[in-house]
Amino acid sequence: MASPAKREANWRTDISCETRSKISKFTYTWTIHDFSLRRQETGQNIESPTFSTKGPGNRYWRLQLYPNGFNEESKDFVSLYVRDAAADDCKDKYPIDYKFAVIDEGGHKASLQEWTCYFSKGGSWGFAKFIEKAYLLTGTDHLLPNDKLTVYCEVLGFIDSKIVSTRNTPGEIQIPGRRLSQDSGHLLSSRRFSDVVFSVEGEDIHAHKNILAARSPVFAAMFENDMKEKEQGRVEIPDCRFEVFREVVEFIYTGDAPKLDQMAEQVLVAANKYDLTRLKAMCEVVLCKKLSVRRAAEILVYADMHNAQQLKAKAIDFIKVHASEVLETDGWKEMEIEKAHLVAEVLSALTV
Repeated sequence: MASPAKREANWRTDISCETRSKISKFTYTWTIHDFSLRRQETGQNIESPTFSTKGPGNRYWRLQLYPNGFNEESKDFVSLYVRDAAADDCKDKYPIDYKFAVIDEGGHKASLQEWTCYFSKGGSWGFAKFIEKAYLLTGTDHLLPNDKLTVYCEVLGFIDSKIVSTRNTPGEIQIPGRRLSQDSGHLLSSRRFSDVVFSVEGEDIHAHKNILAARSPVFAAMFENDMKEKEQGRVEIPDCRFEVFREVVEFIYTGDAPKLDQMAEQVLVAANKYDLTRLKAMCEVVLCKKLSVRRAAEILVYADMHNAQQLKAKAIDFIKVHASEVLETDGWKEMEIEKAHLVAEVLSALTV
């Protein structure tokens, strides 16, 4: 049998090398006055002045903003792109990280979007659905103080790398990155040491009582009390779709909900049921972005039904701004019949 490999303590090499990267970071703000009066059609843009960054070849950039969307699919949104405006003949592609945001009345960044891509001369990248125009115009988050839209752009580019050599230098102690959410997610997917099974729509999700109880007061009570679930180690979930409950459990383990945009309404119901306040607030943020004239009354009814107070307040604020249009929708007329107390709340807000 082979002997175990010997390990030498306190090792030291004659030469140690480090490769260090030179990174350029540049931030830029662009303020557009009288934004609500802009009459560009879908596909028509406003361009910022050209600005330069210290990057590969000292690149020049320009922002392109489409007040009514880049195309038909994004006509209800404001689209935003950054374009390489260099006049040279550089054909090489180079990696760029960029971030977009709207600066609110208090100087804070809102609606942050970010991406990494490879740019070449004349190329442009960005977001066709940067921010929903109706949401921007409501004024509820103070994103248009005095009808001024201030766009923030951050460009991060790799410039160069440099090798540094030193002699007789012991290796530095390397501290691994934080892996709690990754390790917890792996524990969930691996099923190792699981002690409870959730049965949802005929499919099983294996989990761990201590993690569930630590994150949700409802699960803690379930496993502490003398319920059949405590004895059997199996819990039936009759009122939830499998993919929705799976998203809830993944959030409990990792703090992330990667599919939230597609199922925020259903996840909010479960988050409310299991007292997951952060997940519930994340759902409210997603649903705020879906506020529109057509859906405002419907979202208000939904928020009231599931005790989503922040979403409810945003919906009322939206209706206040667009009252003449919302009051003509089918959703409002249905609310007048079935939810008279909400109609009274909105009308009271309109008089303030």
